[in-house]
Amino acid sequence: MTARELLESYASKRLSPVEVVKAMFERIDAVNPTINAIYHLDYDRAMAQASASEKRWLAGAPVGLLDGIPTTVKDALPCKDMPMYRGSAANKAEWATTDHSTVARIKAHNAVIMGKNTMCDYGILGGGVSSRHGVTRNPWQTDYNTGASSSGSGATVAAGMGPFAIGTDIVGSIRLPASFCGLVGHKPTQGRVPYYFPNSPALAAGPMARNVSDAALLMRVLSEPDPRDFTALPYDNVDYLEALDGLDIKRKKALYIPSLGLGPAVDTEVASAMDNAVKSLRDAGLEIAVLEKEPFATEDYKVAEAFYKIRCLTEFDTLPESDKVKSPLINNWTSTGKDMTAVALYQAYNALQRLRERTAQLIAGYDFLLLPTVASLPFKAELAAADESELFHPWLYTFLFNLSQQPAASVPCGFSSHGLPIGMQIVGPRYNDLEVLQLVKTFENCRGFDLEFP
Repeated sequence: MTARELLESYASKRLSPVEVVKAMFERIDAVNPTINAIYHLDYDRAMAQASASEKRWLAGAPVGLLDGIPTTVKDALPCKDMPMYRGSAANKAEWATTDHSTVARIKAHNAVIMGKNTMCDYGILGGGVSSRHGVTRNPWQTDYNTGASSSGSGATVAAGMGPFAIGTDIVGSIRLPASFCGLVGHKPTQGRVPYYFPNSPALAAGPMARNVSDAALLMRVLSEPDPRDFTALPYDNVDYLEALDGLDIKRKKALYIPSLGLGPAVDTEVASAMDNAVKSLRDAGLEIAVLEKEPFATEDYKVAEAFYKIRCLTEFDTLPESDKVKSPLINNWTSTGKDMTAVALYQAYNALQRLRERTAQLIAGYDFLLLPTVASLPFKAELAAADESELFHPWLYTFLFNLSQQPAASVPCGFSSHGLPIGMQIVGPRYNDLEVLQLVKTFENCRGFDLEFP
């Protein structure tokens, strides 16, 4: 059931939060041993929260927009009294004493937190593999990858172990697993969702759900202010769910970018699904132009990879050598960054700013960009990337919009010949999260197929 359906069932007393949370734990017991999406459970605390919620609903006095809705929290996000590893065996357990901004928001609205989700090492691998947690598997087909870094979050929602989850996204970590797992995943405009501590101008948190209505419901909660985040935008006080159907598509223009020109060519099945999605939106009344010339070249992403590598190295290099070897992929990838000089790093930063400018200019004259979320189909579950010698490749169609700080969502637009989901990415102008979600809703209404989750 969706989060909205659960809320309606609580209000009508057809279901209670205690019944639902118990059922979720039973689902976790049945499915999680296979897909490995949750590494820590807090049964007693969750059931106590569900019992308190049940009493409020029986009294006709629910508190908050998520009262009694079960969910889980990504390993990267501090949640009081739960362990955090950032996906790495090199890290010892850190028991949070304060809540991340997004965790605090869902707690304030009385969501029931059942436990914590797996993620890849340090959130910088494109595949759902972790030296700490092991392999997280795609519920659609367990031989295949979830995408990362919000791998456990995506798998949890796709497998029906909760209706929505919070993802984080510094290079594409909401959108990539949303694409591979058949979900709607929204990376908000930078600063739209408070994020404390704000350790990167490219890092955002946002909703992942089975449909855009649940994503919009969660987005409304997550965007509420947190005075600790000194980088957050002013609170917009938008009811994203209520406003979802407000887009006049016939007054909007989009630019379809079949290929960015970064890395390997777009898979033919991805390209076909995108062409069909674009046709559906055009038939629905959206004016769509096509960018025939690829706007970037392979060498453009190398400066970004260098910058993200140094960011990861800065955290990783604080560990003793005896711990670093426990995270071999990160140890090997970051080792090449140790010889980079401060001058070279600043030159890379300046090149990154120019790349950011070119990305932001793509949308000039348009309301939306349409492009693949990922150029490839889901790869094998045990891999960190389709080609592990190129760990940055899974991010090549997503990281640019972290740099430009634009809102970008992934929505299912088709399936591969093996029955694996394919995502379309919808990007809007900076600050216009609402219209991105509205176009996702429009596409859900016109795409011509329903998703039957595993």
